[in-house]
Amino acid sequence: MIIGMRGHDFGRMQPADLAAAISNTGFKATQLAFTKAFPEPAENYMSEEALLAIRNAFVQHGVALPVMGCYISASDRDDAVRQAAKEKFSQCLRASVLLGAGCVGTETTHFRFDESEREAAYARLLDFTRHVVRVAEECGAIVGIEPVAVHTLNTPELTRRLLDDVPSDNLRVVLDLANLITPETVSHEAQADILERCINLFADKITVLHIKDGVFSAEGKWLNRPLGEGVMNWPHLLPRLRQVNDNLCALREDVWPGNGEKECAIIHRWMEGLT
Repeated sequence: MIIGMRGHDFGRMQPADLAAAISNTGFKATQLAFTKAFPEPAENYMSEEALLAIRNAFVQHGVALPVMGCYISASDRDDAVRQAAKEKFSQCLRASVLLGAGCVGTETTHFRFDESEREAAYARLLDFTRHVVRVAEECGAIVGIEPVAVHTLNTPELTRRLLDDVPSDNLRVVLDLANLITPETVSHEAQADILERCINLFADKITVLHIKDGVFSAEGKWLNRPLGEGVMNWPHLLPRLRQVNDNLCALREDVWPGNGEKECAIIHRWMEGLT
């Protein structure tokens, strides 16, 4: 299993400088979101020449690019917002091929409504997904959809439904187990149950893992913490995931400032089932 990190956790840098910083910390892969990782404007890095230069910079530093991040609202109620999301995501899919990125990843819009509106939100997500998967099939890219407990795509079961409704090898899952737990499911037993549901439903569709730790506030809000100081039972979860697919890339999200080397070592230890 390859261990990486989210690029913009180091702040904005020029591509070659960012690649060097990630490599020097010990990580071997990264998730790149141009709008957050590089000095503005992001458009400066989207030409064919720029994309190939970025790709070469990361190759030279031995840093893989499993995910190109694209921050959009995939199931937004506003048709215009959703259309803009389709266009932006499609642009990133085409760029990801030149970049050499494993997939273009996105979440699916915060769900702030009554549960009775879930089906309507899912229908909007399905429309978005079908559109971008067609683009991915045309250009040879991969769409990575990330389920989140408080978003439209909120459970392993609904994720499986989306995979069935859009049957394509170009649609995969970005799995962040921390994003699927709630204040009611923080126990180690509940975390293991969620993981097993994901494995049983779409193990072959997982393209990359996100790794983070944190706690829930009294109001139920997730608060990031350094690895090992939150509720996540990664010493159990990571070895289980290795049993399923040891070729996955595990990307640390929200690297605590100054903790890069330490956290990289922690993830390697957890992969071996050590605390």
